[in-house]
Amino acid sequence: MRCAVIARRVAQRRSNLSTQIASASNITPRNDSSRGFSLLEMIFVLGIVVVVLGISVVRMRGMSDQKNIETARGDLRAIQTAVNAYYLNNSSVYPAGSDWQSNDLANDSPRVLRQVLYDPFRAANTEYSYSVSGDGKYYVIYSYGPDAAADITGIDNNGKLTGQNDDDIFITNGTGTFLS
Repeated sequence: MRCAVIARRVAQRRSNLSTQIASASNITPRNDSSRGFSLLEMIFVLGIVVVVLGISVVRMRGMSDQKNIETARGDLRAIQTAVNAYYLNNSSVYPAGSDWQSNDLANDSPRVLRQVLYDPFRAANTEYSYSVSGDGKYYVIYSYGPDAAADITGIDNNGKLTGQNDDDIFITNGTGTFLS
């Protein structure tokens, strides 16, 4: 019996306390007809979602470029190994011509490249670019890079690259520096 009396007193105090809090802060308790979110709350939440999605899209674009950069670097190392093997197997001559990768590396005997590798920054099925110096001693293999424009134009007889040093990804047996 005593427990029931204590329970009633606790319930009465809680009721009094919630009434005092509501009247002190001028907050009226919601009745059943005002359930749900207000239009302002919905607009605020949607605004936050739009900002988060916008940031995610921008970050994903950067990740795609980074993936393509790493793909190009790996491909260029494989092609460089194939070019050097071709040089050793063909009387110290580097591949030449516009079909250097498909004809000289992928279809030559011995086969030094399993398949033609394509530049991820250019149109589909476009091979990496390749230049040999005038004296045939130096070469450069390059990808157009994230801006999809060729900034490297070739390599000179001293092993220096010609063109601009922008965002092209390249590998060379030359100096790797650009002409001033």
